[in-house]
Amino acid sequence: MPQTSKSGKYFFISLASIVGLLLIIFLFYLIYYTIQLRYGSSETIQKIVSTYEKNFSSIIDKDAPADVANYQTLIKSDNPKKGEATAPITIIAFMDFECPYCQDNYSVFKYVTNKYSPVLQIVFKNLPLTEIHSNALPSALAASCANDQGKFWEYYDRLYTDKNLTEENFYSLAKTLNLDSVQFDNCYKNKIHINQIEADLQDAAKIGLRGTPTYVVNGEVVEGEITNQQWDDLIIKYLNKK
Repeated sequence: MPQTSKSGKYFFISLASIVGLLLIIFLFYLIYYTIQLRYGSSETIQKIVSTYEKNFSSIIDKDAPADVANYQTLIKSDNPKKGEATAPITIIAFMDFECPYCQDNYSVFKYVTNKYSPVLQIVFKNLPLTEIHSNALPSALAASCANDQGKFWEYYDRLYTDKNLTEENFYSLAKTLNLDSVQFDNCYKNKIHINQIEADLQDAAKIGLRGTPTYVVNGEVVEGEITNQQWDDLIIKYLNKK
């Protein structure tokens, strides 16, 4: 009897080990395929990252797309704007609210645009990289709805500083900024501005943009995280041309 009991004990230990191993394997594949369904395959992610990583760094990419001679055609009536249309320098910013490079460079861009505000017109255009940023398009839709009520730049600031790109926070920000809740809800849920965002994407494709952030400064295409000094040099260069 003791020998049988001992054998049975080893049997149940072995069985439990096998079940535990199978459970770990099951959980691994469950997590793996959940990530794939949400973000795409690992191969796809790696391909996208390898494409954009080298382009959007702390330096101005010498291989950036060609300058845009007719950059004024990129400016649409429904694009959010700050500053006078007659300003000597126009910066058209193609941005993605979930882009880590845009988030990191937010404070620099805000500082520079405030510093040179008398001579700048800032035009915002959405470039949500939906393949790698699942919250980029919803954020663009929410910010566009805030623009309808004259609060785009306040909403823009909060999205970049909070970095909380959830639907719950979209509505919370709308309430904080005293937006009409019914109008915002109707705008957001019905994707009122989806065509506007698609038009921005088409404009980006037409001029060969590769990712975010990308700035078109009086027609010159500048990619990536730009330092204060690089912005100073760019703006002074164009002021000297006037």
